[in-house]
Amino acid sequence: MKTLKITLLSLLITNLANSYPVFAPEGHNLKTHWAVVESKEGKMQEMAEIGARTVAPYTAKELGSYSLYGAVAKENPNILRLLEIYEDEAAYQVHRASEGFKNYLKEREPILEKLTILPVSPIVLEQKKEGEAKVITLTLLEIKKDKLAEFNSVIKEEMTRAVKEDEGVLGLFATAELDDKNNRIHTMEVFGSEEARENYLKSQPYQNYRQQVESMIENRKTFENYP
Repeated sequence: MKTLKITLLSLLITNLANSYPVFAPEGHNLKTHWAVVESKEGKMQEMAEIGARTVAPYTAKELGSYSLYGAVAKENPNILRLLEIYEDEAAYQVHRASEGFKNYLKEREPILEKLTILPVSPIVLEQKKEGEAKVITLTLLEIKKDKLAEFNSVIKEEMTRAVKEDEGVLGLFATAELDDKNNRIHTMEVFGSEEARENYLKSQPYQNYRQQVESMIENRKTFENYP
């Protein structure tokens, strides 16, 4: 099966089983979370190389490890934000128990400054079957509570449409924090080029989407990332 390749520095850690959309088989609940990894000053390149050597070969063989998308923040190149998607909790535990992941944890320990795991629930997880990402944008949205259901419906419709129809839009993902913070929406947008991103933002369907949701949004913070 062809895969959508996302390269982080020299690290390739993507396995798109059951290509787009990402979904859980009947009887399973997707295990989805964000991992925010902060390295010691200037050590992110080394950490990425450790991951490429230890984790990547195992992850590619784990059928229940659907996707690990990562991007290094331009505002702080010591910070890596990962969106991890697994078939279910059992698949996640298989990943954690792998020899490669254990070696990764051991080798990165001296250069790890901080790790934060944020469990989330998926709203929409859409991706093309193949492509190489050049631009990744992350956004944190805070939605008005009384508009949340409507917002979730609108963003799901637009993200699904865009990945299926728009050239260069490789993946669009939206997840919600849990419980009383479910109006905090984290999105990841993956494009094949800066031109593809600009074309998408200028497109009429995207402009219509922004017009629909703008009044529903209380706060927005966008994170630019290195390719």
